[in-house]
Amino acid sequence: MWIARIAEATHWEPARLEISWNSIEEELGTTLPEDYKKLAETFGKGEFSEFLRIFTVDATRQFDLVRIWKEFLDGGPESGRDPAFKPYRMYRPGQRGLIPWAFGEMKCSYFWLASAEDDPVNWPIVTQGDPYPWQEVSMSTGEFVYRVLTDPEFEPFSIARLMPEPDFYPMD
Repeated sequence: MWIARIAEATHWEPARLEISWNSIEEELGTTLPEDYKKLAETFGKGEFSEFLRIFTVDATRQFDLVRIWKEFLDGGPESGRDPAFKPYRMYRPGQRGLIPWAFGEMKCSYFWLASAEDDPVNWPIVTQGDPYPWQEVSMSTGEFVYRVLTDPEFEPFSIARLMPEPDFYPMD
């Protein structure tokens, strides 16, 4: 439902990409939220409203979810809190932690607070940006993206006042 609403708001014809989620989830050590997978399959690599870039499977590896997660993971401690993500830490298989799924142009980072023991549909979104601190939001990835793009009352996350006509620009 939310992905269709995003496509409608951005006047995007769904790409219907086929993505090998099994290999990606195997590398991560957990399944990913179904609506995120649908978002990636519908839009592919690109940018929403010159602001929001969703990490996906990327042949260039520039916006590749697994590569970016591994970069964050390689820079952090194996146990305990990570000073770069305090009070959180990066997800490691079998543990609870952050998996990055998008970033925004104004120093905004978007993560899931993931745990292999929890159903991904229940993972909260954790975000940090300039000027707001870490915040947890309990909603699906699709709803979050839709509200960032279209809901001017979705503060401090919304860009709807700045970009009242949301769009999507594919990137090769």
